[in-house]
Amino acid sequence: MALGASPSVIDVTDESFERDVLERSKQVPVVVDFWAPWCGPCRTLGPILERAAHESAGAFVLAKINVDENPQIAAAAGARSIPLVIAFRDGQARSSFVGAQPESEVKRFLAAILPTQADQLAKEGGELLLAGHENAAEERFRAALAADARHPAALVGLARVLGERGATDEAL
Repeated sequence: MALGASPSVIDVTDESFERDVLERSKQVPVVVDFWAPWCGPCRTLGPILERAAHESAGAFVLAKINVDENPQIAAAAGARSIPLVIAFRDGQARSSFVGAQPESEVKRFLAAILPTQADQLAKEGGELLLAGHENAAEERFRAALAADARHPAALVGLARVLGERGATDEAL
């Protein structure tokens, strides 16, 4: 593991990439930092990303990939220049940047890929609905819509709850 490592900061290899990044990103966003020990900008950016991961309290995982030790995944990701940072959600690359960035830009990048409050509430609503707790699910979906009136998962979830209850006019 990386210096100051925790469950929020992991070292990833060519062999563990699919499990540690792609599969894990289906549960929580994974931000991949392609770096090398000889890379000066990497030594500047790395601590900023690690600090953000520790401070996020599990909102995302930072996956560190040493390109010298893991050339296959670095090549597959197109890491021609480092540091390269790629954010994954739901098994897909969502956003990226190349080069050292100031902390304010890193925070802006992370904010754009992290789940919002509405995302979290809609996810909870979906889980409650699957567990058969329609009233609690409806509360979560409505709370998500209060935070983001056009949140797609919350709109569909609430419509589903209301439709199953027979409140088709409101569901529509």
